[in-house]
Amino acid sequence: MPSNNALNAQERQREHGRTQFLRRAILVALATVGAAVVALSVPRGASAQDEERSRACSNATLQGDYGFLVSGTRGAGPGLTESFVGTGLRTYDGHGNFTHVDSSHGQLTGAARDREASGTYEVNANCTGKATMIVPGVPFPIETSFVIVDRGRQVNEAVMSPQPNLVTAIAHRK
Repeated sequence: MPSNNALNAQERQREHGRTQFLRRAILVALATVGAAVVALSVPRGASAQDEERSRACSNATLQGDYGFLVSGTRGAGPGLTESFVGTGLRTYDGHGNFTHVDSSHGQLTGAARDREASGTYEVNANCTGKATMIVPGVPFPIETSFVIVDRGRQVNEAVMSPQPNLVTAIAHRK
């Protein structure tokens, strides 16, 4: 049977091993926490999205020719609506004015080619805006809201007025 001194020595050795293990575990945990604090406190690099968000837009953002595709539902006479599609070219002057030519095909009205129009637009600093288009022979203006994306290379637009139009357009700079 082992002596009391031998048991105490074994117990002290086990206790010393546990203490060493706990010290190492605490040091590893502290090092991990320290590395995480350092990593989280270092400012992250500027990304392209951050740069895009920080750019303010203005009327000058829209300048030049934009080809577009338009589709939706539009009025086709008293109490009638029709589905339609169209393509066209809008030229922005960078100062709040545009010219426009389009061709479209309606479910009821058929094809209309090379329809000319003109209008004005206003761009907000957050790259949203509104436009008003006058089409010769149409008794009311067409009012739209839009958002400029991809540094002015694309315009996403929706008709707000007149009712019952539910029309969207996507335009890309040439």
